[in-house]
Amino acid sequence: FTFDPSVHTREHSVEVMVPFVQTLFPGKPILPVIIGRPDLDLCNKFGKVLAACLAGRRALIVVSTDLAHYPDYEDALETDRNTIEAIMKLDPRTLQAAVQTELGQGKPNLSTCACGLGPVMTAIVAAKQLGATAAQIISYANSGDAAVGRHNRVVGYTAAALVKQPASETAAVFGHPYQPGSEKDYTPAQKHRLLAFARQTIQQLLTGETTPLARGFDPVLERKAGAFVTLKEHGRLRGCIGHMAEDLPLCQVVGYCALQAAFNDRRFSQVSLDEMDDIEIEISVLTPFEPVGGPDDIVIGRDGVVLKKNGSSAVYLPSVAVEQGWDVDEMLSHLSQKAGLDRNAWKKGAKFYTFQAVVFSESEQP
Repeated sequence: FTFDPSVHTREHSVEVMVPFVQTLFPGKPILPVIIGRPDLDLCNKFGKVLAACLAGRRALIVVSTDLAHYPDYEDALETDRNTIEAIMKLDPRTLQAAVQTELGQGKPNLSTCACGLGPVMTAIVAAKQLGATAAQIISYANSGDAAVGRHNRVVGYTAAALVKQPASETAAVFGHPYQPGSEKDYTPAQKHRLLAFARQTIQQLLTGETTPLARGFDPVLERKAGAFVTLKEHGRLRGCIGHMAEDLPLCQVVGYCALQAAFNDRRFSQVSLDEMDDIEIEISVLTPFEPVGGPDDIVIGRDGVVLKKNGSSAVYLPSVAVEQGWDVDEMLSHLSQKAGLDRNAWKKGAKFYTFQAVVFSESEQP
């Protein structure tokens, strides 16, 4: 044990936590401790000494660690579940063994299961000495759950409290009921929830530079589906971005597309906070794509259309042809050009897929 300011030069966990401590516990002293290696003997010794020093005091031990670093989304869920379940056993040796087992599985890009493993082990020892009997899992997410996240490379996060209470169930924080499929009918409450989340996502990024997690949604809204989010200002288009792949929960897709429409539609400048009162949000939830034989199977006003040819593709929502006054041939000519092809490319060798859209906007809500 030593006092060495240099070890804090590149360490960020303490400075990240200080503002929260200062806000929740104004004027209280803070003792920052860095643990370099997850050495079992060291963590045991330090945990016991820490507990002895804090016995009879009103003190809070706060540990900072991320969980799995850099695997894909599904691997992170599995690794983090195993790590969290090991933490819940309140046994540093079991936790250390679980982490070593996970790292030996050969999961692509998994570099660590917990970057603050030493502090976690120490806190378990200290908490048990002070009377803790269980770990209460408060929350879990990984960076792929965020509206700005990606699923191919993620970092896991959890919040847990070591307490004198029964243990929580990990299913409560890993209970992702995401299922393939789509719904063609949504209740007014479900529509309102999606629209409110889209607005909250944009507004929160503008005011706090953070984004909300897609949590607490009806299971119908957690089904995997594609969607578009359209922004209009005084009736004029202000941004429109979609995600057509059926690979993410609908609620998460809505948050992602809301941000993209507000800030990354290259046809428009980024939306500002001053504009938000004048912005109307519209959501188009897509049904699964179905291949069709040709233009004769496309119905204007009912069908959205995907055209694919020679590695190029383009899509129009069902409303586009109606708004432009196009018939099927005109719509397919424009769609070919949108795909970077000759306007007549649709006439030979192209593949067509149709879908429908459930469209609802803020102005239509009761």
